[in-house]
Amino acid sequence: MRSLNPAFKLIGLLAVTFLLAARHDPLLSLSAFVISLIAMLVSRVRLKAMLLLFLPVFLAAAGMFFTGYRFAAGNSMPVRAEILHIGSSAVWNGLTLSSRVLAYAGLGLLFALTTDRIELIRSFQKQLHVPAIFAYGLLAAWGIFPHMALEYRRTRAAFRARGIHVFPMSPSLLNPLLVKSVRWSEELAIAMESKGFDGRTTRSEFAPVLVRTSDWVFLAVCCLGLPAAVFFL
Repeated sequence: MRSLNPAFKLIGLLAVTFLLAARHDPLLSLSAFVISLIAMLVSRVRLKAMLLLFLPVFLAAAGMFFTGYRFAAGNSMPVRAEILHIGSSAVWNGLTLSSRVLAYAGLGLLFALTTDRIELIRSFQKQLHVPAIFAYGLLAAWGIFPHMALEYRRTRAAFRARGIHVFPMSPSLLNPLLVKSVRWSEELAIAMESKGFDGRTTRSEFAPVLVRTSDWVFLAVCCLGLPAAVFFL
């Protein structure tokens, strides 16, 4: 999954998401979740990070199951209960809701944990034809975020050193951060203009984002193969 073109990966996973939204089938949603887990493990995503990220997802899925079980409408199953060995439509409704939470979270985390953010923006510019000025702005924003986090910690430590206790989202912490963020953005914009970063100028690429055969195969499977398989099966 890491070697796939980010733009093609995003389109393919969105197609799978829309397919799951159109089908009320817990087995299909759980299959998508399991495949997402396998794909993350094959892509060498750290197991500890996966467990920490999926912990709130499992809690939300459990809550959705009991919500669907408790407030299910009568006779809402699209198939007979005895076919799937399910006792009532309430269980089916709970499984439908909880499995969707797992499937959507699995697909989202699969994309987030196996995609480089810089390559994602560059692929948007190359394959999806996003204007260069927006791509430069997104890349610049990614560079500012670490400085914002560091400045937030410094401001909070300064208040703590003076014996002033403030809550995490206090305006006393956010106002200096907002002022410095505006200053950083202005300085960055001036620096980019002085170095010739212009959205109207055609530029060469040091490491171009390529589209390989595997990208087209992945897109065809997600956009054509899976919908056809679900339709005929």
